[in-house]
Amino acid sequence: MIRIAQLILIHFLLQSNDMNSLALCLDIGGTHITAAVVSAKEGSFSMLSQVRSGVDSMADKRVILEHWENGIDKALLELEEPITEIYVSIPGPFDYEKGISLMDGMHKYQSILYMDVKDYLSQKYAVPTAHIFFFNDAQAFLLGEVYHYGLYDKKVIGLTLGTGLGSAIFENGKVKDLNYGSAKFRQGIAEDYISTRGILKHVKTHSHHTFQNVKELVFADQWKEEKDEAFDFLAEALIEFIQLYIYPLNPSSIIIGGSIANAHDLFLKRVQSAVVIPLKIASMDEMNICYGMIANIKFNSINN
Repeated sequence: MIRIAQLILIHFLLQSNDMNSLALCLDIGGTHITAAVVSAKEGSFSMLSQVRSGVDSMADKRVILEHWENGIDKALLELEEPITEIYVSIPGPFDYEKGISLMDGMHKYQSILYMDVKDYLSQKYAVPTAHIFFFNDAQAFLLGEVYHYGLYDKKVIGLTLGTGLGSAIFENGKVKDLNYGSAKFRQGIAEDYISTRGILKHVKTHSHHTFQNVKELVFADQWKEEKDEAFDFLAEALIEFIQLYIYPLNPSSIIIGGSIANAHDLFLKRVQSAVVIPLKIASMDEMNICYGMIANIKFNSINN
């Protein structure tokens, strides 16, 4: 349900004619691109199209751009007016202000290292670079959930559990990447434990079966003991991590998303019983990422 605070903010942002826009939103991941077109006018958002396509991020530059363009072109196919803005959620390392990829040795997008993605999008889709905005994927996720839950007057932490551990903080209308996935934790860094690889590595030491991904583990009923072991491990690591790194920030809530959060019924209750900060599960709606990015840029443009 949309909260009153959310409605008031979006209505405020979009009432002015100069706040109206036709935006292309891109959520770029290691294996996919989601492209959507959103109309922001007359006090509301309206999704005009949404396309999710596969991407081989290990391919050469030409193939990667073809995959991106295929998804984007499908989203723009029936559009009658030109887009005026572009919003991009993309993983780091990345120069989000200049729009330049810095992903080196990350097992994805190596072939576009140092590419000026902002200039490419500007030239390809005829949008001025000043109207193209990039966000770290953890930041974009959190902005989407702040929009969804109507938490604009709160301090909120976002954690994404998946191939890695994403972390961001929202406060006073601003979002910042915390990069806690690389924070010192136990005998390594937090991402070594709170991630797909961390879970699968742990389970491997307690099973004769090798699991390809967490989803396989979740839906394999014959591996109940291994499943319990995996999510007990995750719960304990999350509890320790939250107490060590999130408690000092004193947020009003923590929103947990990412692919592993789809299995929240296997670990969330245990984590919540051990931490005092309220936990929320993400909406799992990709469009909230788009709405959150747009609302954030427009809010800050008004207040700067």
